[in-house]
Amino acid sequence: MVNISLMIEEEIKSVSTFISELNQNEHSHIGYCGKDSVEITNSIIEDITDIPYNKSFLTAYEHNELIGVLGFDADLEGNCAEIWGPFIKENKWDIVPAMWEQLSELIPDKISSISLFPNKKNKRVLEVANDLSFNKHSEQTILDFSINRKSELEDVSIVELSEVYFKDMIHLHDANFPDTYYSGEQIIDRMNEFRKVFIIENNNDLCGYIYVEAEPAYGEASIEFFAVKETERGSGHGRQLLSAALNWLFTIKNIKSIQLCVNSNHQKAINLYKKVGFQHLHDLCFFTKEL
Repeated sequence: MVNISLMIEEEIKSVSTFISELNQNEHSHIGYCGKDSVEITNSIIEDITDIPYNKSFLTAYEHNELIGVLGFDADLEGNCAEIWGPFIKENKWDIVPAMWEQLSELIPDKISSISLFPNKKNKRVLEVANDLSFNKHSEQTILDFSINRKSELEDVSIVELSEVYFKDMIHLHDANFPDTYYSGEQIIDRMNEFRKVFIIENNNDLCGYIYVEAEPAYGEASIEFFAVKETERGSGHGRQLLSAALNWLFTIKNIKSIQLCVNSNHQKAINLYKKVGFQHLHDLCFFTKEL
């Protein structure tokens, strides 16, 4: 007999361990859920807030053994939600339809679209996406740069974004990344000690920028956006921006590696990242479903 119910506080540690173990394996990996159990615990408690975990996550037990986890992280302002999972113990995938039916009842009417981000090798979740009529939007390549390769980086001297270039940076960002999750103005509002925008300028002209974020408490860092003006492309500015950002991120305690996500069709960008020293980690598939 399988018991499916809402997750409670006492389960968080065991659920985080369960997700962590499955997410170590590409064949059961979901892109945005993390691999470290402490990081996953923190995300569940502190990041999943629009609808808390005790109203958005389901656990499945058989003979008191945890065999499945399925939940969602809602963005009520954006009317969307990211699906966490399904994380299912091997040979227990027959529980997914029942778990999905219960989860669907928890998703509020305000949510108009949901997304899945499974590893390309996660065949089970790819089948779930197909069975539930999700639409595949893109394939994304995850690249990683380890601190062990820091000595290979160029020693580049560039500067942090200052108010004099705010307007130029906003224009460059919004032109290159329309309708993305942060506008240029939102990036500027987010800037702080661990969220930096670095730029390259020439004769008071902004040539390019890069926006990076770090979370020292969890040893995490990410390159969120970077762009170079079309007239300046091919001059090495992209490589310089990446090198400068990585050099700064590795000055922060606990940061041991940096990952980034890029559309798999953007081979030119992937080649640039690899030239700087990034190495291929995963290939993921991005699915959405309108509700």
